[in-house]
Amino acid sequence: MTGCSDKGADHDGDGKITTEEVAEEMNKVTLEPGEWENTVEIVDVKIEGLPEGAPTGMMDSMKGKVTTSKSCITKEQAENPGAQFFAAQEKTNCEVKKFNMSGGAVSSEMSCSNMGGAPGNMTMAMDGQYGPSSYDMTMNMNGGAGGMKMNISAKSNGKRIGDCPAG
Repeated sequence: MTGCSDKGADHDGDGKITTEEVAEEMNKVTLEPGEWENTVEIVDVKIEGLPEGAPTGMMDSMKGKVTTSKSCITKEQAENPGAQFFAAQEKTNCEVKKFNMSGGAVSSEMSCSNMGGAPGNMTMAMDGQYGPSSYDMTMNMNGGAGGMKMNISAKSNGKRIGDCPAG
């Protein structure tokens, strides 16, 4: 009954998901080119095992923080969204554990080590909905190093707001 199951990005079924397989899965998505507004909101931050005397107000200041940015997606990027992802992945120490985009839903999980040169591991899970002109996702990041444990949950959404500005 293998014909009925959707393995997601693990196209060859070997249990490992390569960046090429992720890019192939992403290229099934049709995005509308134009200017997009992207919003990320930090829903919750928990850090355990902070060193003695470390400022604890950082967690409270992060909670509820909303970051909004705008980006322009060209016709070429919209037709091949996996290419940009592929280029970004080459710079990170991440292994994709799960990646599935089908029927307007996205579900992924990846595990990273030594991100940005910092020691430790981080697992990121993302679930949500997407369409040609919008997306809405929840993200959970868990990790730690040196006796510290961190858990961050965030919401991310984006929508096409119009044509790219001229210039």
